Amino acid sequence: MFNFFRKKKFDRKIPKEYIHLINQKQYDTILNLALQYFKEKGDEVLKLENGLLTTKSEGDEEVRYGFDNLIRMMCPEPQEDWESILYRHFNTVNVSNDYLVYYKKDYEAAKPFLKVLIKDIAVLDDRLGGAVVSRVDFPGTCTVLVMDYDNQFRYLRKEDIAEWEATEEEIFSVALENIGQEEVTINKVDHEGAIEMFVFLSGDFSAAQMIDLGKNAGFAIGKYGSIVAIPTKGTAFATPIDDDNVVGRLEVLADPVYKFFTEDPGNITLSIYWFYAGEIKQFVEKPSNREGYVTIGIPEELQALINEN
Repeated sequence: MFNFFRKKKFDRKIPKEYIHLINQKQYDTILNLALQYFKEKGDEVLKLENGLLTTKSEGDEEVRYGFDNLIRMMCPEPQEDWESILYRHFNTVNVSNDYLVYYKKDYEAAKPFLKVLIKDIAVLDDRLGGAVVSRVDFPGTCTVLVMDYDNQFRYLRKEDIAEWEATEEEIFSVALENIGQEEVTINKVDHEGAIEMFVFLSGDFSAAQMIDLGKNAGFAIGKYGSIVAIPTKGTAFATPIDDDNVVGRLEVLADPVYKFFTEDPGNITLSIYWFYAGEIKQFVEKPSNREGYVTIGIPEELQALINEN
């Protein structure tokens, strides 16, 4: 009897969120470089699917690596530089999780490092297996609990917080308090028709700060609330609503939201939201007669509020 080595088969189809950045051939090149990196490091690659690579080193737990930020760093650069960019990236993020052993048992010590990130809801099924601690604040997305330690994010799973004497609601409250302390640059942009827009820019937490918009930037909320967009983790928009010109505000938002979503790292969603009295509702999206476009409907509650005044 002969035993043949059977090479592992990986899902090499380019995920749809990358097709506006690179083509299938370029994606294959990046995957090959990643497989080469972990082979040289001595880690076993267990799985590769939907833009997520799962590895395991001897005696360690499984680790998942996403390609989102990496691809956005690599695609503008010459292809001959891709290998060095990828190696530098993985050398930076490939840190030990030993610190978690301590923080799993000490909630008070862990508190300063707790943060949240907003992700597309699909990551719960496609990338994280539903095991992470998460909730929904912006419909169509998920707010994921993370530990921001040594400049690296570690997605926290339910097993990681099992020994903490605190509810998930309490833990998220602490994480959002920490998010509110993060430095974010806020630019005010005025448009015709007395329309003003606030642009929030940071490395990672602009979108997350929109969850507590009233606390973090109450000036961006008008008489009828605010129109909010979170195209990427580091970019967010808030447009106060003080009159009935909702459509005009949507038109002002459309181009910059699309631009940041397609060009910046950490993209989240093109959806538009209404923030009012601490609640977040999504503007309804309907198919348009124009290919590649959607029609956005005003939430009924917002229209009723405007009609009352």
